[in-house]
Amino acid sequence: MDKIPTSDPVLYLNGSGRGIVNNMFFATNVARSYGPPNKALVSTTLIGLYDDVSDDELIGRVVRELLGWFGESIVGSWKHLRTYRVKFAQPNQSLPTDLMKSPRIGPGYGLYLCGDYQTSATFDGALVSGRRAVEALLEDRAISRLL
Repeated sequence: MDKIPTSDPVLYLNGSGRGIVNNMFFATNVARSYGPPNKALVSTTLIGLYDDVSDDELIGRVVRELLGWFGESIVGSWKHLRTYRVKFAQPNQSLPTDLMKSPRIGPGYGLYLCGDYQTSATFDGALVSGRRAVEALLEDRAISRLL
């Protein structure tokens, strides 16, 4: 079995404010079928495009950073498989960012927006946005019943 620090399906977050790795997880801890038997699949996410950095250089930077997280005895056994550069993978979070956008699409349409692009580009942001959309819908329905 590939060396990994846990068998739990956890998401590792970079809370240091340094480095280029935003988060990483062991996909095979989520679903064994994501990798061949006795192998672990590691997925790492970076924020940014790094257009001026080659894939080889980017891989080197990520590996060096993850060595700091988990050590040579673990990361040293890993083999890079693929790099995907996904443009527009997350909503623009550049300042100024309006985290309190209204979920309503104009008056009288009965349409509401929700998603991480409405708040913050996080799982929590998506959930908060969904809650706001439902609250706006319920508020509008209550008001329309009074009229």
